[in-house]
Amino acid sequence: MRKKILLAILIVLVLMWFGEQKIIRINANANMKYLYDHFTGKEELVNTKGTFYETYMSHDHYVANKWEQYLHIYDKVLAPFIVANKPVNLLEIGVQNGGSLEVFADYLPKGSKITGIDIDEKCANLKFGKNINLIIGDGTDKKVIDKYFSKSKFDIIVDDGSHINEHVIKSFEELFPKLNYGGLYIVEDVHTSYWKNYYHGGYKKSTSTMEYFKNLIDSLNYLYIPNFPINTKLSDIIKLRKMNKEIASITFYDSVIIIEKYSKPKTRPFKNYYAGREGIIVSPESFERGRDINCNKKTKFEKFYR
Repeated sequence: MRKKILLAILIVLVLMWFGEQKIIRINANANMKYLYDHFTGKEELVNTKGTFYETYMSHDHYVANKWEQYLHIYDKVLAPFIVANKPVNLLEIGVQNGGSLEVFADYLPKGSKITGIDIDEKCANLKFGKNINLIIGDGTDKKVIDKYFSKSKFDIIVDDGSHINEHVIKSFEELFPKLNYGGLYIVEDVHTSYWKNYYHGGYKKSTSTMEYFKNLIDSLNYLYIPNFPINTKLSDIIKLRKMNKEIASITFYDSVIIIEKYSKPKTRPFKNYYAGREGIIVSPESFERGRDINCNKKTKFEKFYR
């Protein structure tokens, strides 16, 4: 009986020691936190200092509402803006309680300007700091956009509005031209695109947000399409040609789509750079002149991406 009691005491002491070590490790570096991974069922010690996660979790004013994966996505895609440490202009469509505007204001570099637009007049009761501006209006209405943003340019645009397919598409077509080169257009909650009862949504539904942006993928490779089917609308071809000069990438995440704009307009096809002098299989002399360029120290580097 005594042995069992001693063994139980020993187990408790060991558990307490491990618990203390965990606390000590966290206290040794206040930025290190144990984060639970819902997929693996394990905890991992992670440095959260300066992350979007840290800013979001420490927010305590107006309510913000974002899915778990968004915290990681924002941390990843906004990293270049954080590293650059220069003020940026952000527009968010859909304000609701206004919490996300405050989170962006706290997270982005000092001096950044945050603008929110929402059709709900109750949002006018929200009170923000000097760097947050609120507009009451329809973010899908061209007249409203022209009225408030005729001379505006943004580095980041976030659509967290109605999530209605038609609205998302309208907002993108009106506001993407107002996105600075090197900027990001972020569409949240795209999962509603698959819901049949959610305003013309559905799997593979041509009117859905998801299918709209899937079709834009072809704009990335527009210059390589030798011909289009005879029934292709001329307006669709013109759109692809136009977007080929603007869209650098389209990234699909769970419920989020991110469209990156080139750092400058792409006015020519990309060139084929080759490096090295010796070609055992294919001789460099066989490369096409004009399109294929020997890459060396004198080669001009043009920046197309952030």
